[in-house]
Amino acid sequence: MKLLKPFIILSTAITLLSACKKEKASPDSDYTYYEVGFKSQSADWRDTSFVVRTMNAVLIQQIDAQLALPVAQRKIVTGALVAGSGGYNKNASHTFKWHFKENDWNLADVTIEIYDGKPYTDIDQHFDYWIDTVKRYGAWGSYIKRKMPDEN
Repeated sequence: MKLLKPFIILSTAITLLSACKKEKASPDSDYTYYEVGFKSQSADWRDTSFVVRTMNAVLIQQIDAQLALPVAQRKIVTGALVAGSGGYNKNASHTFKWHFKENDWNLADVTIEIYDGKPYTDIDQHFDYWIDTVKRYGAWGSYIKRKMPDEN
């Protein structure tokens, strides 16, 4: 009986701790994903869109307002470039070599010319130049095209 009592206490404590343990959500589940499109046509399908994500509530409100506007009135998507796709930046079967740094991208009325370009033809094909020299991307014809489904 003396040995059984500590065992019961320990078992009960473990059970209570397990029951109280909150299941940790995936860090990716806190993000909202958007497809960025372009107002002009492109010769290469890989230049037609890319994906961004954010958990910034103010930016999400701005994006929701943008999605209610006609495409011609939507703002430019611009942000700091980071190496790697982030696990989500792709267009169909093509995975980009870069993504926007989370919490360092926004919507703008204008950007400077050096930030203008195409996601595949310019950034992927001249990756070192864009990452090391330009460091930001803001294609003049870019806009938030749509909110992506939650399965990202």
